[in-house]
Amino acid sequence: MKTKTVVKLVVGITVIGGGVGYFMYQAMQSSWAYYYSVDDFSATGAGTQEHSFRLAGRVQPGSVVRDMESLTLRFTLAGAQAQLPVQYKGVTPDNFAEDREVVVEGRLGTTGVFQADALMTRCESKYQAKVK
Repeated sequence: MKTKTVVKLVVGITVIGGGVGYFMYQAMQSSWAYYYSVDDFSATGAGTQEHSFRLAGRVQPGSVVRDMESLTLRFTLAGAQAQLPVQYKGVTPDNFAEDREVVVEGRLGTTGVFQADALMTRCESKYQAKVK
């Protein structure tokens, strides 16, 4: 092969590889949401309306309000010391219940209500001893 052909081939492969890598990074970056506990979030005030992030906590007993027509679910996400109202619109997971650990992903609304785009329940471990 001639030197010019080899150089063109190397440059072409580098450009294509860089482009593919960039697009993969951009696609994956949107799924990387930082994970906060409700207490950490309240202590740092880390929420913004521009960025999506995840919050973990327990569903406060007595706080769940469902609107079956609009598929809207409202509840309070509680930590050890802090609480945050959450609104989620969509199909609720089957094992969603009061006093269950959940993870929500979304943005903090202008009214202080967390607008969740995703709601995931955490499964209790069968192998952990229950605290009495």
